[in-house]
Amino acid sequence: MKKFILILLICMNLTNIQAVEQQPEYKIIANSNQQDDLDQMYNIKNKLLRDYRNWARGVNQVDQVLIDHCHQYDATYKEGLYLIVLGKGKGKSIQGPLKVSYCISSKDIKKKSIIQSLFSSK
Repeated sequence: MKKFILILLICMNLTNIQAVEQQPEYKIIANSNQQDDLDQMYNIKNKLLRDYRNWARGVNQVDQVLIDHCHQYDATYKEGLYLIVLGKGKGKSIQGPLKVSYCISSKDIKKKSIIQSLFSSK
């Protein structure tokens, strides 16, 4: 019995669990496939992304912010999905992640200093 508990404790300490925060997503469904409805869908998407940047700035509970602002878009927020249905919702849909910043670069940023460059020998 002692060996079993010892092996169990060792296995528990060797297990690595990584908690990853789920990033909220949006999905907007148009009323129909007519061009006016699709234009309205894209306008709402752009407005939502702009508003989300303002709502989430400096906030820890992003889920609560989205729940609080559901009434502005007649939306529902469930399990990380912010769903907006326009009209009957029989048209095309668009979806994507809600991010505060969409600027992603794969390049490393090198910090430069004017004073350091003056006194460096390179």
